[in-house]
Amino acid sequence: MKRIKLLIFAILFFFIGTSSALAQGPGFDDDVVDEVPIDGGVSALVIAGAAYGLKKLKDVKKK
Repeated sequence: MKRIKLLIFAILFFFIGTSSALAQGPGFDDDVVDEVPIDGGVSALVIAGAAYGLKKLKDVKKK
């Protein structure tokens, strides 16, 4: 019964989310230069993820 409620909630959440996304306008105004800013924060996350992945690989090789 709990799985059915969770499935119904997920389906309703999906349809409500897509209907509000379709109601939005066609993007930014003309004065916006960069639509997707990629700065130091994203590169720091990529480096941290790579370091974490290397650590996990070393841990697996030790076992």
